[in-house]
Amino acid sequence: MEQLISYKQIGKLAFPIIVAQSAVIINGMTDLAFIAPYGTEAIAAVSVANALCATLFNFLEGFRIGTTVLVAKATAADDAAKASAVLNSGLFLVALVGVVALAFAPYVGSIVYDIAGDGQMKHHGADYLTVWLWAVPLILASYVLAGLFRGLQDTKTPLYSTFTVCLLNIFFDYLFVRGGFGFPVLGVKGAAWGTLLANLAGLLILACLAAKKPLTSKHINIRQPFLGHIRQYAALAADIGLNTGFTLLVLLIFVWVIKPLGATALAVHHITLQVFNLAYLPAVGFLITATIVVPRLAGPDRQHLLRPTAGRICAMSLGAILAISSLLFIFSAAVGSFFSPADSLVAKQASATIQIVCLSQLFSSVYMVMRGVLTGCGDTRFLVYEGWISGYLVFLPLAYLLAVKAGYGIYGGYTAFLLWCATDCAALVCRFFLRKAPAV
Repeated sequence: MEQLISYKQIGKLAFPIIVAQSAVIINGMTDLAFIAPYGTEAIAAVSVANALCATLFNFLEGFRIGTTVLVAKATAADDAAKASAVLNSGLFLVALVGVVALAFAPYVGSIVYDIAGDGQMKHHGADYLTVWLWAVPLILASYVLAGLFRGLQDTKTPLYSTFTVCLLNIFFDYLFVRGGFGFPVLGVKGAAWGTLLANLAGLLILACLAAKKPLTSKHINIRQPFLGHIRQYAALAADIGLNTGFTLLVLLIFVWVIKPLGATALAVHHITLQVFNLAYLPAVGFLITATIVVPRLAGPDRQHLLRPTAGRICAMSLGAILAISSLLFIFSAAVGSFFSPADSLVAKQASATIQIVCLSQLFSSVYMVMRGVLTGCGDTRFLVYEGWISGYLVFLPLAYLLAVKAGYGIYGGYTAFLLWCATDCAALVCRFFLRKAPAV
C-alpha cells in the first residue's frame, strides 16, 4: 500500500463489518424472543448467561483482532509463511481454550446459578449456559478465520457465515424451543443448542470458503511450524482482550454504582444502553478497519502515510457517528417514549441521557479509530493501562460522586460517562501524535 487509502476503500472495508456487528446484535435478540413465553424466571436466567458470555467473548476478542493485525502485517511484508503460522497459532490456542470450556462448562453453569439465582432460575439457566459454553471453541475458531479474511482486506466473505448463523439460529430455535416440525420441545436449553449448531454450520462455511478462495487458501498450511509465533500471538490477543473485556466490566460495575438510585434510574440506563449499542456500531467498524489498514504501513517507505490514513478513517467515523447522533439527539424524546410508553418519568429522563450519549459518541468515534490505529501499531499495552486508569480511576469514581453523592442522579452518571469518553479520546490522540516512532 504505497498510496494513501481512499475514502471509498475505507467504506468498502468498514461497511460489511458494521453489517456483521448489527447481525450479531439481532442474533442475540432471537433467543430472548423464543424464550420469553417461558416466563420471567427464564428470561432472567438467560440474561445472566448472556451477560456472562458477552463478558467472556469481550475478553476473547483478541483472537479475531489479533489474527487480523498479524496477518495484515505478514502479508504486507509478503511473508506467506508467517501468515500461515499466525493462523495455526490462533487455531492451536483455540483448541486449548476449547478443551477447558468443554471440561468445565457444566461446573460453571451450576456454580453461576447457585450464586445468581433461585432454584427456578437454575433449572432454566444451568443447562443453557453449559451448552453455550460448549459453543465457545466453535465461535473462537470462526473468530480466527474471520481475522484471516480481514487481515487480507476481505471483510465481505465472513458475512456469509454471519448471516448463515443468524438464519439457522432462528430455525433451530423454532425446532428446539417451540418444537417445530414435530421436534421434541427442549425448552430454554434448546435455544443454546440452536446457537451451538448454528455456529457449527457457520464455522464449516467459513472454513470451506477459506479453503476455496485463492486469497486465503495459499495461507492455509497445517504443516507450517508455528510454535515460535505463539508467544507473540498470545501476548497481542491478551492485551486486546484485557482492553475490551475490562471496558465492558466498567459498564457492568456502573450498574451497581447507580443501583441505589432506584428502579427508575436502572430502567433509564437500560434504555440508554440499548441506544448506545446501536449507535456505537459504525465506530466498531472503523476501529476494525484501522486494524486492517495500519499494519500494512509497517515499511519505512510507508510511514509517512500513517497519519493521513488515520485522519481519513477518523473523518469517516466522525461523519457517520455525527449523522446518527444528530438524528437520535433530535428525536430523543420520541425514542424515550417508544421504549417506555407507560412511564413518562422514565421516558423523560431517558430522553436526556440519550442526548448526553449522543455527545459522547462524537468523542468515541475518534477514540475507537485511535484504538484501532494504536493496536495496528503494536501499542496495545498502553491501551490496557489507559483503559484501566480512565475506566476505574476516572469514570467510576466520578459517576459515584456525581450520581450519588452530589445528588444529580442518572444525569450525573451519564455526565461522568461523557467525561470518560472525552478523556479516552484525548489520551489516545495525544499518544498517537506524541509517539516518536510507530512500532508497527
